[in-house]
Amino acid sequence: MDLDKDDKDLSKIDVEVQSFHDNAKHQNWYHPRSWLRSSLFEWSSIEPIPPEKQNHAHWWTVPLLWIGANMNVLTFSTGMLAKDFDITIKDSMYTIVAFSLVTALVPAYFTTFGMNLGLRQIVHSRYSFGYFGACLPGLLVAATQVMYNIENVILGGQTLKAVSTPDSMSSIVGIVILSIIAFVVCFFGGRVMHYFESIFWLPALICFILLAAFAGAGEKGLHQPAGAPETTARGVLGLGCVVAGYFLSWSTIASDVSLYVKRNSSTTRMFLAVYMAFVLSVAPPFMFGAAFAISAPDVPAWKGASEATSPGPLFDVILAGHVGHFGKFLTVMLALSAVGNIIPGTYAFGIAVQTFLPPLRVLPRFVMTSICVAIFLPLGIAGRNQFYDTLSNFVSILAYWCSLFAGVVLADHFVLRRRNFSSYDLMIWDDWRRLPPGIAALVSALLPVALIGPTMDQVWYTGPIAQHSGDLGFEVGFALSFLLYLVLRPIEQRLWR
Repeated sequence: MDLDKDDKDLSKIDVEVQSFHDNAKHQNWYHPRSWLRSSLFEWSSIEPIPPEKQNHAHWWTVPLLWIGANMNVLTFSTGMLAKDFDITIKDSMYTIVAFSLVTALVPAYFTTFGMNLGLRQIVHSRYSFGYFGACLPGLLVAATQVMYNIENVILGGQTLKAVSTPDSMSSIVGIVILSIIAFVVCFFGGRVMHYFESIFWLPALICFILLAAFAGAGEKGLHQPAGAPETTARGVLGLGCVVAGYFLSWSTIASDVSLYVKRNSSTTRMFLAVYMAFVLSVAPPFMFGAAFAISAPDVPAWKGASEATSPGPLFDVILAGHVGHFGKFLTVMLALSAVGNIIPGTYAFGIAVQTFLPPLRVLPRFVMTSICVAIFLPLGIAGRNQFYDTLSNFVSILAYWCSLFAGVVLADHFVLRRRNFSSYDLMIWDDWRRLPPGIAALVSALLPVALIGPTMDQVWYTGPIAQHSGDLGFEVGFALSFLLYLVLRPIEQRLWR
């Protein structure tokens, strides 16, 4: 598939965005005063980025940003959920790789939308869900990012606590530290976020390599415990749903990170680079987490640590047990790596909120960042003792709603618009009268819920179909939303001409 076909006729888009930008200069309510815009902070709202501002020549910072967002302790911890399923270490490796290779395609492709259209992901969804219909995914995106941030600060805080001597530091202190670091980076906007994330992943990678080296293989290291459950179809599909939920959650904000890349950059190159960044930064930590979680109960030195509410004690036992205080330093670095996942979520929160609450567009980006931190910080402190139960339920549910969103948006762009970016009229991005009514998209996203329920396989609920097949919720949701939109959107176009 030649994705550079998508670059065709982009000059039309350039003209439309420039025309929009020229008109918007006269709308004082929309643009902050010039003396404020000249500050170090990001004052942009959710309007399209005009071509003259897409001057970021270093396209490779986009895949590096995704590596920074994913190469961290959260992906390791999510992989540790493998212990909740009937699956062996070997089969968990195969499952993680297979589902990663497939589901990473969606956020990687959506990332190219930003550089080609200058539209943020949730704003782009207005071209399928409509002006008012896009409020629903906007609300869900905001809630998703807050939940991820809560999980991250709890995880990082508990990991920092594990390094300290008993009772010398509360996890609350760690939660506050991680929140402050993420707040400072997001406060200065997207460009600072790009530079920070492009290098922040390296310490975490080194820590994971050392962790695996010190753990080793065999009876006292990573191994398949004797008498452990054999792999079942339910186990494979359950773990696959966790992997899919993680990847597909990024598809709701993917284009936000490539907005300032030069418009004439290669779409194919960007897609392939981001795809590889996703797979290589998510699958290995997931696999490490799965291997440690399945092995730990059968290793006496690890067993007690593996029963904690975070992997922090396990990190400390292995790393500090081999290299002493330097091992504790490595554990601190793994705890701080959670910041890499917090930052893009905090940034995207403001975009999502301003999409479903348009009056808030007058607020600059750093104010929205402050609101996000003010929400997830106290909630993280309040929920710091329920990390794994919350994570397991949350990540799996993500796969369901994100698959519905991805199915609709992909059907619209890939099939109906034939991957032609010039088919988007950027002059109507904020005009509810000229945007699609969104009925076809909403119906296509909501109707499949009736079949997702019977195919869900969760701790708190197992549908009648899932009892025999395993969790097929996200596969069913994606396929039905995709097909329904292909049928309903042409009908909607005929009725609303």
